[in-house]
Amino acid sequence: MIDNFQFVKTKDERDLERFFPIMKELRRDLSYEDYVTIFTDAHEADGYEIVGIESENRILAVMGYRILHDFAHGKHLYIDDLVSTESHRSLGLGAKLLKYAEDLAKELDCNGLRLCTGIENERGKKFYERHDWKQRSFAYKRKLS
Repeated sequence: MIDNFQFVKTKDERDLERFFPIMKELRRDLSYEDYVTIFTDAHEADGYEIVGIESENRILAVMGYRILHDFAHGKHLYIDDLVSTESHRSLGLGAKLLKYAEDLAKELDCNGLRLCTGIENERGKKFYERHDWKQRSFAYKRKLS
């Protein structure tokens, strides 16, 4: 368990640089240039943010999220990305980020929270279920050629 930590929100390119190695553990094929472009586009389009957990001047975990509005869920907080560094997994950091998201969603008067994880991500699915998240749907995806 990490007790001495703070939440750090992306404010500038320096923060993006600090968060990138952790995000890359989740998105292994992501280049730094694409990461900055995607962050910038998503931030401008719908307020995508990244928050990190910092301890002793090191970023240990990050979560990317946005506030969405749709007919099925109303106003809700959507978690796009959630990852801890490999060396700091199972220390409660993911739970702290989920709590951060829940508190923020309440503060912003959201109806709830949502996220998707891969079908093959057994470890992730067990993590979310342990934290009272319920599987409510299947997501379908189709790439365009």
